[in-house]
Amino acid sequence: MEPVSGQLSRIMNLAQHQLEMDVVAISEFAAERQVFRALLGDGESFGMRSGEGPLLGEAYCKRMSRGLLPNDISDTSADPRAAALPFTAAAGIGAYVGVPVFLSDGSLFGSFACFHREPHELGERDVRFMRLLGELITAEIEVMREHDEARVRIARLIDSATLDIALQPVFDVHDGRFLGAEALARFPAAFGSTESVFQSAAAVGLSVPLERLALGCAITTLETLQQGEFLAVNATPQVAFELATTGEKRPELLSRLVLEITEHAAIPSYADLRRALRSSREQGLRLAIDDAGAGYASLKHVVELEPDIIKVDRSLVEGVARDRARRSAVSAFVLLALDIGAYVIAEGVERPDDLEAIRDLGVDAAQGYLLARPTKDRKALARWQKFGQPPPRSAHSPAAANGLVVSARR
Repeated sequence: MEPVSGQLSRIMNLAQHQLEMDVVAISEFAAERQVFRALLGDGESFGMRSGEGPLLGEAYCKRMSRGLLPNDISDTSADPRAAALPFTAAAGIGAYVGVPVFLSDGSLFGSFACFHREPHELGERDVRFMRLLGELITAEIEVMREHDEARVRIARLIDSATLDIALQPVFDVHDGRFLGAEALARFPAAFGSTESVFQSAAAVGLSVPLERLALGCAITTLETLQQGEFLAVNATPQVAFELATTGEKRPELLSRLVLEITEHAAIPSYADLRRALRSSREQGLRLAIDDAGAGYASLKHVVELEPDIIKVDRSLVEGVARDRARRSAVSAFVLLALDIGAYVIAEGVERPDDLEAIRDLGVDAAQGYLLARPTKDRKALARWQKFGQPPPRSAHSPAAANGLVVSARR
């Protein structure tokens, strides 16, 4: 189990305060031992240490769970069963109350127990209280076990140093030219979706190592791109700092990369990030604000970082042809891009009429399932490079009869 969660600490504190006991322990019944997984109070004075514990045959809690000891013992010296256990004298236990902890599948995990140095008045009411808290503990333990399992899986993935990368093309919305591709990490099916894997990695403190691996694997796909075509990679501010530091030694790499900072990423200091990226941007690294419009940070990111590219989030693109508010929002980003000399890419384009609408609004390029899905097939990349992807049009579109609509920015 990982370090005790805040909720678990609160439950243990409640037990200690309410029952006025010296030590509170959550134990797991392992192969041959009762292992203390969480301790509150002076466990050392009882000889109790996290990750250690007595043999199951000598353990209070295991015997309690099997009905060989009662749930509450107010005075161990007055109970022959408890007094006879070596652990009673070794740990100096005067009183005890405990309940078994079962997981949601009905399996026995271990116990939740309190110990006191001296005899201490306990009763059935205290046992009921411990059972109630034990039910709350079960949910916390299962979350912690899930985190442990996720940490092991993700750590192994990182140690493997290999990751599949899918590419999703970006096309010019006016002439269909292939401009570049966004690199997207892909994990084995057993891991779940890409988003869920990165969320799990963040929850167990492994998001940065996983992101470093994804970035490194993505950069290897640069060799499949031709001169003038870009590779867009996603990075949090921390990894962006690292790329700026190491990338300065490889200017030929920087000139072909687009670094996407997500709208959702917290940036502790815009000034520090600007300084870190200045040299790299002077050598050709392009900066993009991803998911623009998905939340409240988009405008601040754009104003503070003055990116080369603004990527409009799919939440604004989907339905833009039929929604005045969405059109106004996309137009606002186009006008903002004009002021700072940036390029606008629409994400998540899935309908022909939405593609026509963003073209008419002055968006420069697009990516989405309507144009091409992300793929690991490098033959698809070769086709995009050779033939591009003429944007589909509906039969009723004025543009279908009059030719390509030219952006006001072009």
